[in-house]
Amino acid sequence: MSGSLKSFQPKEPLHLVTKHQAIDAGLDYLHGAGADFICKVCIPSGGSCCTGCSFLNNGVGCQQRNTSCTAWLCGFLKYIFYEAGLITEWESFWDQVPGQQFREDTTPPSFVVDRMLESPKIRFLSEAFAEDLKEQIAINYPYWVLEIKETLDRYVDMLMDYTDPEIKRKIEKKLRYVLKDFKNLQLALEML
Repeated sequence: MSGSLKSFQPKEPLHLVTKHQAIDAGLDYLHGAGADFICKVCIPSGGSCCTGCSFLNNGVGCQQRNTSCTAWLCGFLKYIFYEAGLITEWESFWDQVPGQQFREDTTPPSFVVDRMLESPKIRFLSEAFAEDLKEQIAINYPYWVLEIKETLDRYVDMLMDYTDPEIKRKIEKKLRYVLKDFKNLQLALEML
């Protein structure tokens, strides 16, 4: 029997992290991605992800930050992460975090991960997106912001699920059409 069992050797060093360290890493990552630019346009336009949450205090913000809400990406951020090539890194990190539920968590105080998040430097991309979003909100119907956010979410999910290059090409073509009037974004994407 000796020699038949191999000892476990992780590809990456394991990190013991606390729940709060994981949340802070997520918030740093979102800041590095420029999420605040998008949220400052989306939330006043009725697109808040947190509408109806009992932990949200008007004018103050979230009163009980948790792993699930930190890990969740709206369609706008999911699209930005996809274009920047960060979506897999983001999802892989949060897949390691136990106990995520809808707007709450049962994440233990500490746990082990094999990779950490390092804050990206793509604030310019979200800033350009937010400028275009603000312009488009002003000229579209009231619920447009919700519809485009859901459309981007659905398309990126499809791009992540499908492997057939032809199907992916068609979905990316639809994405380009949906965002055809986002001129600042198009310029910023060229800088990636």
